[in-house]
Amino acid sequence: MSTRQIFLIALFIGFNLNNFAQQTGINTKNSQGTLHVDAAHNNPVTGTPTTQQTDDFIVDETTGNVGIGTISPSTKLHVISSTPGALTILDGTQDDNNVLLSDAAGNGKWVSHPIMRPNVRGKAIATDIYSDGNPATPFRYTGFSIILTEGDWIVNAGLTFTELGRKRDVSPNVSTNVAFWQRAYLSSTNSSTALSQTNFSHLGPAGNNTCYGGPMYGLNNRGVYEIGYITGSSVIRVPANTKATIFLMIENQPVWYYRYNSAYYENYFYAIPITQ
Repeated sequence: MSTRQIFLIALFIGFNLNNFAQQTGINTKNSQGTLHVDAAHNNPVTGTPTTQQTDDFIVDETTGNVGIGTISPSTKLHVISSTPGALTILDGTQDDNNVLLSDAAGNGKWVSHPIMRPNVRGKAIATDIYSDGNPATPFRYTGFSIILTEGDWIVNAGLTFTELGRKRDVSPNVSTNVAFWQRAYLSSTNSSTALSQTNFSHLGPAGNNTCYGGPMYGLNNRGVYEIGYITGSSVIRVPANTKATIFLMIENQPVWYYRYNSAYYENYFYAIPITQ
């Protein structure tokens, strides 16, 4: 037998000395699966690892199951960890309080699920508005805005109006007995010239024409603190992978007069998450 033949036989025996069932061990001579990695190199030479398996990676030779932190995986991927945060998936959809959700095909992604999402309170900047009837600016910004993530939301609003009712062609000192309808809208922009719904949509029967509304009454004997009020709710949808900033706008009345102030005590603007 030549030296070359002897070397090849020895090499073959060396590769299969550990286990003739085609098991491969890395950092261990006591492989427990098709592929067994003992990261800390702390497994016993013989027998089944116990507490030492917490740092192991294994592919089961019978089922093909993969185990991390266990040498006996019972599912396709079985992870055991003594500390939270054993799994990290960074696919661009991760965010605070998101949950992993699958579609009908089993594709998973992080979503802001209603069960995990808190109610969102709108923010306000100081605003004091008097309607001026200017047709070039049919809308006025209330000072309220809210930021919502993807999903369905019930958006609730309440707005107070004062000094109601005198007609524009009448002296400000003359009271007018009048009733009129005042509206508020959700918009993707706080522009006074036009509304927009580019980052959300209304789910009600009126679609993107949906608004909040309320009657305003100006009386003959009114005082300067006569009050009108709008209150209501609207269901909207923010598309997937979108973080929408939404502004609360009101009509700039073309005929009748009002005053609105964001600091009035009764004002509110907030959203409640609901399931899709």
